[in-house]
Amino acid sequence: MSLVPLILLALLLPAATAAPVDVWADGVSQEQGWRDYNKSFDGSDNDLCWAITATNIIDWWQNRHPDVVPASTPKGEEIMRTFVQSFSNAGSDPDEGLAWWFTGEYHPGRPECAARKESATGAYLRNALPDDRPFRQHTLKALRGPAVTAESAATALIEGAEAGAAFWIGVSYTSPAGRAAMHSLNVWGVRVDTAANGSRHLCGIWIADSDDRKTGLTYVPVKADDGMLVFHCPDHPIYSRMPRIVIDTISSLR
Repeated sequence: MSLVPLILLALLLPAATAAPVDVWADGVSQEQGWRDYNKSFDGSDNDLCWAITATNIIDWWQNRHPDVVPASTPKGEEIMRTFVQSFSNAGSDPDEGLAWWFTGEYHPGRPECAARKESATGAYLRNALPDDRPFRQHTLKALRGPAVTAESAATALIEGAEAGAAFWIGVSYTSPAGRAAMHSLNVWGVRVDTAANGSRHLCGIWIADSDDRKTGLTYVPVKADDGMLVFHCPDHPIYSRMPRIVIDTISSLR
């Protein structure tokens, strides 16, 4: 067996010599510290999973850095309302939402992505921090496209959680109607086994989802499948209908 498969097995196969441990973003546990805002599904936010996912991270980050957040900055659920009022109801990228919030920049790259309203300037923290791209300073790991494999995703999630980072991930799947679909959600913690030799093994992730109509975390076991990191949630109100959800984007903030 080559070295790469051996590394992959070390990251993803359960270890028999250690009990699994949950590792969380700074200030987060299963009971508290995370954010999980949900869509209203009233026609204003049906396609704004990216914005709500960004909202969750922004609210957590601002709570962790209160000394740099101006008093006038939207907080809590007001962050989500600001996104809904500032963008058209269409898909985009949570990293673009973070960039707009921190710096005022919004460059989604595709014409079908959500349009920013002209009056929505963002940049709530531009003058609060010395760098005009402050969220970049706090980005621990970003993986997209071919850079996302089962090995790289497992490594990023383990190392990021150990550094106290919060994640958003992009997933792709086939809907029950046979259509290709994409979605973004938050990862607030990971479950890790550590073997006697010190190697770490990713067992699963703790997710918050804007589409599941509930407030709370869901534990999702993950595994390697055809070179990608995938999951299946037979008890999840949405994902139980999708037999294979592929993680294809990872970004983290701390």
